[in-house]
Amino acid sequence: MSFKQKKTIVQKIQWWFNTRIIGFWRIKISGKIKQKLAVAPDTIKFNRDASPMAAPSNEGITVILTAYKRSEYLEQQIEALRAQTIPPTEIWVWSNRSDDELRDMSKLADRVIASNSNFLFWGRFALANLVRTKYVAFFDDDILPQPRWFENCLKTIESGHDGILGGSGVLLPTEGGYSSKHKAGWNGNHYNTTVQVDLVGHAWFMNKAYVQYMWREEPVSWDNGEDIHLSYMALKHGGIKTLVPPHPENDQSLWSCRPDFGKIVGRLNVATYKTKDHKNTRSEIVDRHTADGWQVVKRHDDFSLPKEKNFTEELHIFNSKLKNNENFSLVRFGDGEMIVINGEAIDLSEKCNGEHKYSPNNEKDEHYRQILEQSLLHKDDSYFVGLPCRCCVGDAHCEKLRNQSKQDEAQLTWANIFVNANYPEFLASTVTILRGKTINMVCHEKSDLAGLPFEVNESFRVGANAWSNNYDAMLAELNNYIKQNKVENQVFIFCAGVLSNMLIFQLNKAYPNNTYLDVGSVFDDMMGLGQTRKYLKGSKKRLKQVCVW
Repeated sequence: MSFKQKKTIVQKIQWWFNTRIIGFWRIKISGKIKQKLAVAPDTIKFNRDASPMAAPSNEGITVILTAYKRSEYLEQQIEALRAQTIPPTEIWVWSNRSDDELRDMSKLADRVIASNSNFLFWGRFALANLVRTKYVAFFDDDILPQPRWFENCLKTIESGHDGILGGSGVLLPTEGGYSSKHKAGWNGNHYNTTVQVDLVGHAWFMNKAYVQYMWREEPVSWDNGEDIHLSYMALKHGGIKTLVPPHPENDQSLWSCRPDFGKIVGRLNVATYKTKDHKNTRSEIVDRHTADGWQVVKRHDDFSLPKEKNFTEELHIFNSKLKNNENFSLVRFGDGEMIVINGEAIDLSEKCNGEHKYSPNNEKDEHYRQILEQSLLHKDDSYFVGLPCRCCVGDAHCEKLRNQSKQDEAQLTWANIFVNANYPEFLASTVTILRGKTINMVCHEKSDLAGLPFEVNESFRVGANAWSNNYDAMLAELNNYIKQNKVENQVFIFCAGVLSNMLIFQLNKAYPNNTYLDVGSVFDDMMGLGQTRKYLKGSKKRLKQVCVW
């Protein structure tokens, strides 16, 4: 057995003096003296501290910008981002180490991350894992997004085209290696619809959840090719496609970059990747991924690129459907229909044999307005929606109506498909095809069918303001006729104004094995209703007007 020896009084005092008094002077006081005598440390001082991180959200957009050698353009970028029709929730700046002096962007950006290492483009994608919003967007430092870019991206996703969205897409060649000769986006082909590509650069927009795929495998190269790596990893591990949203030639407000900005900035202050030849590296990355099973888009069995719609060719497409007995439905929305859908008052009851009237505060009108809106939004592969073109209503109004429809580009056509410069062709070709069909007509009660260039099997009559006065009774009558007679493969022609769209929408859902055509005013003069439109009066200007898409 052993006993612990107790300290004497002298030992206790000595212990206390060494640990409390001597220790205080040796550690605390000498530390303070050394701190005052030492050279002041280098510090990074931000003009403004960031707010605490927010809780995760199932909405919102966080933007991540980069600063390296062209930070002088950050202010313009941030200004353009704040001015988006759907502005970002937060803007972050990742600053890589460069020879240039670090510019403090904390007054303009919500968060600033300063690195003493140059992590190239990888840093911003790593940072994206900390984002708390649903979506994350990235921009190269020579890209200036246009006002509706985020709106464009979100509508692209809402229309069913979710994925890695970008502003400059590359379609790789089929024989391996890397080439950016075939592009879609702000600096490539300006398609009016969403296009699948192999990779995107310059600007990215995606669900934050997709960032994880970038880190599933080690990159082939840390020096270049983050765009290739991201797109392939997302496709391989998540089945996530890479897409370029629409970049219509006539509406740059939707573009990912203002073209003069991107081209001039990139030329005046050359990006690092342009000072070195990375083509061999990028080709090696593509070849490695191809060997791993990556099938580039051009090798897909269903590969095709959107074609610009042509006014005359579009009529031929519908003529071919009629000729080949391919059942389909065509509704047409002009200004009058859109005014109603937007809840604005209109009264055409004194014009053209009593067209429609809509009063926003009328409960009955509101009921039928909702049905009309449904006919615009209804989706089916056999359902085509005609909308006003930009040459008739202007770019802004045209794009607004197209966005309201939420239809895929393939399902859209001209509301004027049968008129203007197409009217002579309609009379010569479309009417000839119709003569060989069993035709039923929905038309005005004053119509004289004897003047039509084809026989009518059955007619259904409507009166003034038919969209609200005749909808229920006419839908019931058509339903009863088709059901009782087991009608299939017949053509129903509608000359009933706004009501036409509402009825066709319902019949397309219930009885898709017929063709339903809203032809508007084309037969008005033949039916004794008068020359209700200028093209019917022989206006040379209208009959020469080739509508543009």
